[in-house]
Amino acid sequence: MDQNNDWYNSKPAPGHRPPWMVAIGIARGPRYLAIAQGVRNALTTGALKAGDRLPPQREFARLLGLNLGTVTRAFDELRSMGFIKGEVGRGTYLTLPSSTDAPASLWDHSQPHGFIDLSHNFPEHAPGMAGAHAVLSTLLPYDAQRMLATQVDAGYAQHRTAAAAWLDRRGVFATADNVIVTCGAQHGLLLSLGALTRPGDIVLTEELTYYGLKSAATMLGRSLVGVRMDAEGLLPDALDTAIQRSGARVLFCCPTLHNPTTATMSAARRRDIAEVCRRRDIVIVEDDVYGWMPNDPELPLASYAPERTVYVTGLSKLVGPGLRIGFVAAPAEHVRALGVALRATTLMASPLNAAVAMNVLAADNMDRIVDEIRRETHARQAIVASCLPASAVVTRPGAFYFGLRVGTHWTGQTFARAAESAGIGVTPYDVFEGTPMTGGALVRVCHNAAPDQETLRRALMGLSGLL
Repeated sequence: MDQNNDWYNSKPAPGHRPPWMVAIGIARGPRYLAIAQGVRNALTTGALKAGDRLPPQREFARLLGLNLGTVTRAFDELRSMGFIKGEVGRGTYLTLPSSTDAPASLWDHSQPHGFIDLSHNFPEHAPGMAGAHAVLSTLLPYDAQRMLATQVDAGYAQHRTAAAAWLDRRGVFATADNVIVTCGAQHGLLLSLGALTRPGDIVLTEELTYYGLKSAATMLGRSLVGVRMDAEGLLPDALDTAIQRSGARVLFCCPTLHNPTTATMSAARRRDIAEVCRRRDIVIVEDDVYGWMPNDPELPLASYAPERTVYVTGLSKLVGPGLRIGFVAAPAEHVRALGVALRATTLMASPLNAAVAMNVLAADNMDRIVDEIRRETHARQAIVASCLPASAVVTRPGAFYFGLRVGTHWTGQTFARAAESAGIGVTPYDVFEGTPMTGGALVRVCHNAAPDQETLRRALMGLSGLL
């Protein structure tokens, strides 16, 4: 285990203790139990993570002002619960027990016959609910009452099974046990940040990156560091250097139709990126919301490095943003932490929305939907090519947007303001900067946002006039 993520890398100054250890010092009850509970709480909140190395027992005792025997007893308690393991010559590391301490609802709400579950504040028989359920049951072709009255955090088993089958068609190894239903792909990115990193952590991403990731990182107190790109996306050598210099343990990237550049990694590039991450023990969070759009899509990074890739996708780009359903497929070691993050944000994604989504995910439906979106996208890209000079357009087949080079007499910001004055909305590239750069003379133009092709043509002619 690299020491970038352990006690020694963030060891407090003499006389100071980290907040999770301060909490142990003021907790009531026997000291050895306070230590054991404090470490468990720190794992739950993200102050500590599986794989972190604890301080030596003597140092632990010194910091807490306790005798060595008390700390030894606490370590024995943690070891018996499956929360720590010792490695000769390397110290004591945090781990997670094979059974989860998350509520049973994380995976399944079913209970033995006669069981009365009073653990949830989701009453099935509250006054007025029956009438609401009856109305919904007439509107929805599934068991609305059951879904409204129960909480299954990660999503119903049948929904996760259907999602896993759909992801398998994309080349992602997934089963119901390692898929979590989310409130869209943005929610999946937020959960991944919360589950895999801690406040203050550095997270790597492309030098231009999706601004939804930037917003989530800012909200959670994570620092993004951009990695240099070329026409295929991330550069393997630049990634390797960034990992060594930053100490980051997580990489967020969009290998297919990257937003905003539309860069798409070749199979060779994906293998190289996966190898760098494997060699440096980096977790990959793959944003693959556009993975279905190329006519002959490359396999996702999750197929090259399944043991370390958290795969995030959603249906907003295929069905519509109002459905708010996405999926995260993760290695088993990260599923519990993602489930805890899910509970901390929304408790669960709406099972009613998920039920609608599962009907859409049927193979024949999705094939038809993807084909229709591709046809319309290709038609709109042809309109872009007819209205704007080829030298000014940066795009790939299947992309919903393109980069527009605005020339040397504009910056992206000034062009965007001029376009807005002309009644056309575009986004300057500096909005997407993972780390501050010089501000490029490009803007992102989303041709799929126009309500129809004629409206798109008028807008593009207006942009052409500005150029």
